Amino acid sequence: MRFAAPHRPAVLHQELGALALFADVSRDALRDNADVSSIDRIADSPADIETLDVYCSAGSVRHAATRLHLHHSSVARRLENIGKRLGMELTTPSGLVRGQLALTAWRLRGPLPLP
Repeated sequence: MRFAAPHRPAVLHQELGALALFADVSRDALRDNADVSSIDRIADSPADIETLDVYCSAGSVRHAATRLHLHHSSVARRLENIGKRLGMELTTPSGLVRGQLALTAWRLRGPLPLP
């Protein structure tokens, strides 16, 4: 259940493959990672989190646009803005993987304690 997301309400452990390794990473290590922390910069925008999540699971701007019921240029623009806030180019193959891993680790980390 820790790997579940709005578009994926349940995940079977055997389907996680190497992603299951994240379950053993400490919350401190996740908290201290720059990419994971960067997700906090967009966490106040449900639309940005949804766009990133759908794009990462869809694998392409056009597929994400279909799932979000938006024009592909709107999704591309959103991803460009999100990428700037995160400090990564999401529409490259490595950026897609990096964004997906950061989002997954961010969810596993959970909310930060109040100062």
